Amino acid sequence: MTTVIDQTNDPGYSRLRVLTDKFPTLKEFSKTANIAEDEFEKLADSAFAWPAQRKFPVHNKEHAALSIAYRKLASNVPATVDAELNKAAELYGIEKDIYVESPTEKTASEEYWLLPEKSRYRVASADDVKYAETALRHKYAELTIEDRAQTFSRLGVAAKRHDVTLSPSTYKLAGFTVTSTRTLKDYMDARSAASGDTPIGRAFSKIAQEFAGKAAMWNDRQLQIKLASTIHGLDKEAGIDKYYGTKLPDPMLTVFNTEKIAEDQVSLGADFMMDKSKLAALPLDFWKDLLGDDIAAEISTDGQTVNPEALYQLLPTLPADLMAIAQKQLAAYR
Repeated sequence: MTTVIDQTNDPGYSRLRVLTDKFPTLKEFSKTANIAEDEFEKLADSAFAWPAQRKFPVHNKEHAALSIAYRKLASNVPATVDAELNKAAELYGIEKDIYVESPTEKTASEEYWLLPEKSRYRVASADDVKYAETALRHKYAELTIEDRAQTFSRLGVAAKRHDVTLSPSTYKLAGFTVTSTRTLKDYMDARSAASGDTPIGRAFSKIAQEFAGKAAMWNDRQLQIKLASTIHGLDKEAGIDKYYGTKLPDPMLTVFNTEKIAEDQVSLGADFMMDKSKLAALPLDFWKDLLGDDIAAEISTDGQTVNPEALYQLLPTLPADLMAIAQKQLAAYR
């Protein structure tokens, strides 16, 4: 049986966002209606247009208006529910023209959903991005690990599209940060200890050993996400996924365990990454002293200021001897 969605079980209120876009007048009702979960728990069955399912609350004008709107997107609803909703509309004086759609043309951004196959968490504007971030953080524990990875990753893309800055922890959940290999090893050792001398415990131990002695920071998003998926499978087999958020971070937070956003970092050889903003803040004379006039000329178009993008592209290509000098000189600015 298809689950009927109304304001009592609308995940992240994504369906409500669709309805208020579809029926703009409805926005006023949504602003004043209390849609917190405890608002519905204390209501009697008679406060719902569908008492048996406790769906479509009609205990006040605001909720009656919202319930009528949600009903328009629902299927397999008994005729008695429609009769109760009509009574509520008449009682509260809710006009039918509230539900007349505005003739708007759809754009590509309006159809961008964080969970497209479920039509949940639509982000068509900067305000939607911030709203979705709050909703996803609130519903985080209820999402599957796969949905967590997809929604937060797509949220990061949407944030960039609408020029919105997310919180540092959201970027971690989106898989856009670099990995501290030492922290990752510690998390793997903890999982190994929790699993004991078992095949799964040894698998965790093997992953930990692979990162022992590696560069302090790791940034390969495709492999990072693949590792998070592997850890999730092992966690489920070991039965320790129930500890997510208490004794253990979930796989995404295990792997993406720093607040350093990957695209904001430049790698200068193994075990050395630096913020782009700190590199760009250094004057051209610093680079001339470090790299020599000829190489410094490649990162400036006017001979006086640094072209940041040219600098970011040049640094990872420095020869080993010059890279070692650069690491030593830049260490004081990290």
